[in-house]
Amino acid sequence: MKSIVLKLVNLVGETGLYRLLCPGRIPVFMLHRVTDGNDDIPGDMTADRLRSYLRYVSRRGYKVLSMEQLWQILDRGEPIPSKSVMFTIDDGFFDHHDVAARVFDEFGFPLNFFVITGLLDKQLWPWDDQIAYALNRTELRQAGLQLPSGGEFSIDLSIKSVRQTAREIRNALKKDKQVHIYRWLDEELYHKLKVEFPGNIPPEYQPMSWDDARSLRERGHGVYPHTCSHRILSALTPDEKHREINEARERVEQELQYTPEVFAYPTGRRSDYDLADIEELKRAGFKMAFNTVPDYVRQGCSHFELPRFSVPGAMADFIQIVNRFEAMKEKLPIQPIVSRSFLPTR
Repeated sequence: MKSIVLKLVNLVGETGLYRLLCPGRIPVFMLHRVTDGNDDIPGDMTADRLRSYLRYVSRRGYKVLSMEQLWQILDRGEPIPSKSVMFTIDDGFFDHHDVAARVFDEFGFPLNFFVITGLLDKQLWPWDDQIAYALNRTELRQAGLQLPSGGEFSIDLSIKSVRQTAREIRNALKKDKQVHIYRWLDEELYHKLKVEFPGNIPPEYQPMSWDDARSLRERGHGVYPHTCSHRILSALTPDEKHREINEARERVEQELQYTPEVFAYPTGRRSDYDLADIEELKRAGFKMAFNTVPDYVRQGCSHFELPRFSVPGAMADFIQIVNRFEAMKEKLPIQPIVSRSFLPTR
């Protein structure tokens, strides 16, 4: 029943009705990992699926905006183009350059990269990915963790899947102290799970290089900072917030020879950043910042709290965001039965 309703909804959307009734909205999409069929790459967005989404956008005459074009629209208060979308991708892994960018190049569309500078410098790899890495390699079924704040967390892989357990640990850590989270991984998580702490970044989590980032800019893509270490800003001290924002900006400027003015918050929920972070961004010279709240960008949005939709796993869900049915639902007295698989999972 749900699939029939969604097909009917999207057929109506093809007429442009939802864009007419809900004007002035841009869906900004967010990717994380894109695989070309190599099972070693975490994530479930394949190059072929991504290609099908871009083909849909291309064939129906949508304009894929660059970051500069979005800024001009918002800064000047210009009318938002009815058939427009934008795409971003977070973190800076090798597949972002080797797989995702090449798919976008096929269509001549810009993709905007938010990179963890410490990852590109090969100093670290994201703490939230390390949780899944350790859980996938432990031979234990039960273990107890002491969280950075002193709280307890019980692991039981005989009851819950690795995916569910990893999500629950990440959610617990998002609410906890983040200053020494990378030390905690080594001394607590790997130790308690009896997994060897990797001395080097594992192959499946290798970053793109700064040369790759330079190539992306030369090909018309955007590259912007996503902090130094991917720690949640609202869980850091003022000094650490300052360092995460300013040093990431400086590294991008040093390597790419331009001054970035756009930023993305790690994990990006409204609880993951605060007013102090926004003020720090303004002092550093940023003009825009993106979170991960699933909604459309529109005139009147705070330039430092621009929302993004996770790219959904099904074409029908992607279409309902592109054709603005998600905006139309706000006007309906009774919410239809349709998927919400595009909600952020990280």
